[in-house]
Amino acid sequence: MTFLTPAFFLGLGAIAIPILIHLIQREKKRVVEFPSLMFVRRIPYQSVRRRRIRHWFLLFLRAAAIALIVFAFARPFLHQSAVAAAAGGAARDVVVLLDQSASMGYGDHFEKAKDAARRVVRGLGADDRATLVLFAKNAEENMRATSDRARLEGAINAAKVTTGATRYGPALKLADSILGRSPLKRREAVLISDFQKTGWTGSEDARFPEGMTLTTMPVGSANARNLAVPSVTFGRSAFSGQERIAVTAGLSNKGDEAVGNVPVSLTVDGHELETLRATVAPHASSSVTFAPFTLSGPNVRGMVRAGTDPLPADNTFHFVLTPSEPVSLLVVDSGAPDASLYISKALAIGTTPQFQVEVTSAGRVAPAAFDKRAVVVLNDAMFPPAAAGGVLKRFVERGGGLLIVAGDHTTFPTGSTADGDLLPGKLGTTIDRTDGRAGSLGFLDYSHQVFELFKAPRSGDFSAAHFFRYRSVEPAPADRVLARYDDGAVAAAERKVGMGRVIVWTSTLDDSLSDIGVKPVFLPLVHQLVRYLAHYEQPTSWLTVGQVLDVAARTKGRTDRIVVTPSGERVAPQNSRGLVELAEQGIYEIRSAGATTGRPESVASNLDPVESDLTPLDPRELVAAVTGHATPETAEPAMAEQMTQEEIEKRQGLWWYLLLTGMALLAVETTIANRLSRREKFL
Repeated sequence: MTFLTPAFFLGLGAIAIPILIHLIQREKKRVVEFPSLMFVRRIPYQSVRRRRIRHWFLLFLRAAAIALIVFAFARPFLHQSAVAAAAGGAARDVVVLLDQSASMGYGDHFEKAKDAARRVVRGLGADDRATLVLFAKNAEENMRATSDRARLEGAINAAKVTTGATRYGPALKLADSILGRSPLKRREAVLISDFQKTGWTGSEDARFPEGMTLTTMPVGSANARNLAVPSVTFGRSAFSGQERIAVTAGLSNKGDEAVGNVPVSLTVDGHELETLRATVAPHASSSVTFAPFTLSGPNVRGMVRAGTDPLPADNTFHFVLTPSEPVSLLVVDSGAPDASLYISKALAIGTTPQFQVEVTSAGRVAPAAFDKRAVVVLNDAMFPPAAAGGVLKRFVERGGGLLIVAGDHTTFPTGSTADGDLLPGKLGTTIDRTDGRAGSLGFLDYSHQVFELFKAPRSGDFSAAHFFRYRSVEPAPADRVLARYDDGAVAAAERKVGMGRVIVWTSTLDDSLSDIGVKPVFLPLVHQLVRYLAHYEQPTSWLTVGQVLDVAARTKGRTDRIVVTPSGERVAPQNSRGLVELAEQGIYEIRSAGATTGRPESVASNLDPVESDLTPLDPRELVAAVTGHATPETAEPAMAEQMTQEEIEKRQGLWWYLLLTGMALLAVETTIANRLSRREKFL
């Protein structure tokens, strides 16, 4: 126990007053009247009995009352830490936000973060409670609100660095939700992180109401050095009937010092093929290109590794390669010499993907020619007799693509025939603009996949192409117009039929009715049309951690597939769509439930490249954005609020109870003394 004003203990000397009163007080003598005093001997009066204490209990009551009153004026309070005193007066609800993103794997950052989280837990008061939230790209409530420090520290000790990207928004929103449900008045969130700048954009809409505080605890290092492999590219070529791959690895130096003579190695299917040396300037990028190697088969696993540094996770980049599958096309024309020269030459240049083109005339097409084709092009030709009777329609309904290049020789079934509803609209007469000003494209639907490539500035000028003759088309309400001429006539339209797509181009794709065949936009336009109609998607050699793997799409709807993670865990898709979130860095395998042999389909997963940028964010900027109040500097671990001795004594108020007790003792003493006085007889 401690006293706020100990000088009042001098008043304890007043305890001697009752003792002196007991020893020296003379009682009033009783007067006895005698008729005569002549026969009474005169003797001196001595109060012998008053020289000793007779009523010890009364003396104790008086002394105790005086002592209690003195103690009350000395303002006592219980001796305890200021933290515990504050906790006893106002309990807190604390949410500990512990960053476990990939960037926290730099050096000892995560161990520092866990130490900071432990200090927060150990600083909790007896009535405080805390919630542990682990976050990276998403946030998870790892330990619900509890006052059990042992459980909280156990959860902190079990936390590990993940491969996720840093996002502060979800964590702060979860903290706001948790604290918003708390019945306690004192609510605080503690954010422990390396405060990676890329994790906060300012548009997260995370805002704390009044009464909630945010404490930040940075654990990052100043001038952190980091070399990363953010991406790789592949150059494909053919040699002796085999596909060869040249891997180019990008290198990024995020540090303030140059990285010199760093080894960069290429490993394919567990065999290191080549190691090169590279030098990267500070805050700059570079690249190295390895010698080509032959791609022997599907699902070939590769890895590029560059040097070592305190953040080893981004020094490695995984990829999976599969031989490219060419897109098979059947081009049907009028049979005239070089009728499909422009289209054939344009498709022969394509490498991503490669196009296998077969050209034939409409009269020589057999029904079997449509088998195993991705796209059929009717290039200014009559409708092939072999395609009649619903043959071409069934091809499209199964997912095939049909491109109709409408010229002077183009004919198409109409009315109630089996193929009459394939054409997007009704094909009309030819519009001739050779005598006057040639036509040009006045509208392009850049939101469509075909023209999306040309949306950016200087990515293709269609206005330079001139159209001298073109067929008129009246599209149906359900058809989508992709392009129009300057006079409003339809230049391109699309119709969806079953699982397939049909596009009509109302002029020729050569130099007969227009000059688009000699314009720079011709080759990419033809490639885009064929890719779209073939449903072509370039095979991805890798995905990023946090993306979703569509197992059903890769296994063509088979449900007996399981996914094996890089750590060896077997995961079955948890929903009917067969989706699995990629949560680890490395190679995922898609296996049949009963298969024990063969090379499984593989998917590479890599860190989000933004995790390599360790540029820090000013924590005060984050606090100001979330709470609306700027803080002068970063705070230390969240502890119970410190209180002065005056505040602790005022909160406890022990003096009031001591004073009441002392007054009560005086009242009891007075009552007892009065009763004793009436009973005793004095000489």
